[in-house]
Amino acid sequence: MDDRLTRRTFVCGVSTAVATGLAGCSEEQSGGGAGTPIRTDGTDSMATEPSNGGDTDTTEAETGAYRNGVGQDASVSFSVPDTGATLTSPSVQWQAIADGVSIEEAGEVTSGAGHYHIIVDADPVTPGETIPTDDAHIHYRTGQRDGVLELDPGEHTLHLQLGDGAHTAMALTDSVSLTVSDEASLSVETSVDGSVVDWEATAENYTIGPTSDGITSNTGHLHAIVNTDPVPTGEVIPNDARHVHYGDGSTSGSLDLAEQLGDAYEAGEQTVHFQVASATHRATTLTASETVTTE
Repeated sequence: MDDRLTRRTFVCGVSTAVATGLAGCSEEQSGGGAGTPIRTDGTDSMATEPSNGGDTDTTEAETGAYRNGVGQDASVSFSVPDTGATLTSPSVQWQAIADGVSIEEAGEVTSGAGHYHIIVDADPVTPGETIPTDDAHIHYRTGQRDGVLELDPGEHTLHLQLGDGAHTAMALTDSVSLTVSDEASLSVETSVDGSVVDWEATAENYTIGPTSDGITSNTGHLHAIVNTDPVPTGEVIPNDARHVHYGDGSTSGSLDLAEQLGDAYEAGEQTVHFQVASATHRATTLTASETVTTE
């Protein structure tokens, strides 16, 4: 599910995450759900009728709004981004909070539980109806609680909506409005001594900070990706010899490729991509690439 929809892609999932770098990080990379967003596609059961797992809240019966057994005091909300936020990159980081309802993987319909969907520039789905599979409806069926999605520059409205295990819309939603721009940029300067690459990165209109700062709009940390492609937007950046994490917020360092790659190292031309990711290591589109020659 790596569809790229103009500039809108799935993150953290697009779904279907070396040893720590010289100044790398050691945090867990689960990000509250080791998955990436996907659109359901036939391999994923889509209910045509509301299902409540055999348990219905009394107030649900009275109001007719499907909640899959979740109480009226339960809620879901965006903690990131803030409504009215101005984002400097098309890679939009999000994080959600659930109160009084469990967040779990899609599949089985469990009373009192569901998974997140983000609806872009369209109305929330009527409770009891199936959440569609299209460009505007992003399914996070792995149960993840944060992600990165890519939006075109401009004004947008995002709706967070819970769906049950069969993607039936529940009456738990939240909304934010935001403005997206493409002002952020990343550049890197390098020098080489033998197999050692010294590097220094500069971010414009974006903050490079440690993972300990948590998920914050317009902020991320760096990874050096050696002789392989950058990670698609929203996917968790792996933790291996070709993916060096700088979770301490480093903007410069030395990378010994012979030491890093071990038996896989060959002197000669090397390509290193520097890629920014969220605090849970979900890739953004903010990258800079350098080709160097080592001995």
